[in-house]
Amino acid sequence: MSGNPSHQPAIATIAADHSLARATGLIVFVTLALALIVPGVLAAGYFLLALIALVWLTANGAWRNGALSRLERWLVWSVLVFIAVWALSWVAHGLTDEATRAAGRIGRLLPMIPVFLLLRRVRGMEDWMWRGLIAGGLVAGTYALWFVLSGQSGIHLIGDNGFRVEGTTNPIYFGGISLAFALMLVPKVIDDRETSLLRSLALCAIVLAFVANALSGSRGAWLAVPVLIVIYFFTLGVRQSPVWRFGTPLVLLGLSLLALTAPMLPMHERLSETWIEIKLIGEGLGSAGTIGLRLKMWSVAWAQFLDNPWLGAGPGAYQDALHQAVNANDWNPLMLRYRHPHNEYLSALTNAGIPGLITFLAMFAVAIMRFTRHLWSTGRDLRFIAWCGLAATVTLAVMAGSESIFERNTGVIWFALLVALTSALLTTADRRLPVEQVNQ
Repeated sequence: MSGNPSHQPAIATIAADHSLARATGLIVFVTLALALIVPGVLAAGYFLLALIALVWLTANGAWRNGALSRLERWLVWSVLVFIAVWALSWVAHGLTDEATRAAGRIGRLLPMIPVFLLLRRVRGMEDWMWRGLIAGGLVAGTYALWFVLSGQSGIHLIGDNGFRVEGTTNPIYFGGISLAFALMLVPKVIDDRETSLLRSLALCAIVLAFVANALSGSRGAWLAVPVLIVIYFFTLGVRQSPVWRFGTPLVLLGLSLLALTAPMLPMHERLSETWIEIKLIGEGLGSAGTIGLRLKMWSVAWAQFLDNPWLGAGPGAYQDALHQAVNANDWNPLMLRYRHPHNEYLSALTNAGIPGLITFLAMFAVAIMRFTRHLWSTGRDLRFIAWCGLAATVTLAVMAGSESIFERNTGVIWFALLVALTSALLTTADRRLPVEQVNQ
């Protein structure tokens, strides 16, 4: 272990060739590479990192001497305050069985803090993360192609004859996180310090990750693409040659259009369904599609919030309100199987009222602020890690608009892992900045 005499206060770090660093890096690589298709890998990797962090931080008395920056402290506190507000609502509204199960999901945010505190001290983690993302994109796309070409049939169907590639959970997370991986990998393709082989593999991983998303039929994360294209043009793209500054957004836009409009892909059917639903809703007609169902679920959540604006209705209460609305209005019986409004912002409001929404937004806002402020840094590694974290956070924030991502263990852990990992690596890249500037 060694200290680092940079512009930041020196703290104890773990050298890249230390056995603990290698073991931690391997866990990160395997988790990113396989978690989208192998059941249990995501949770195992996340909790194993948390266990290592708890042991190391305690054994070295390193919980409080990490020289956290202001935004790092805010990130830690935003997680703790969100959990505290959620727990207070849970206790105030009664410890029902459904609410208790939900508490187990929200509790999975807590390991995010020791994971972050450990990884920000480990050197050499960037290569493990980049290679894990590349492997994850390649594996997800290959799996999706095999799933379709071999005639597999999942439990999540489009209509009567369609399919949706579901990975280890369902199409929403398989498709959404695959797209996040693709967007996170953009810096590796434009990094001229890397070998042609690695850059080519990164490009293949991006293409296959787009394929994985397209074959999943999951539409919820796609709005992240135009948002990040605009951000790229005014941040990372500024320091690139015209070919890369204009070419990268065009490639991302082309992949998006191909995935959305190619007739042989399920996303084309999903997009057609979307336009039909929007037209019907615009004409004041009812729709039994996913958008129509969501609008009904959102109306129930909003009404529940208006009745309980400051404390919310409590975790687990939404399902009862939805069932009452379905029976009272003779809505599609399919809605009786849902227990959340498929919108995490509304879930926060129904669970814990305005304080719940504010603290949920604060977690995302702090992470986005932390990444955004480094996008114009003179150090390339710092800019690239900042982009990687921003791409992950923006994609998850967009997904939260059409899916209650904290109502599933998978959503909670992906948020915690990706934000903790990229935020921690931002710190390690920042420590190297004086050395890195020499090579710019």
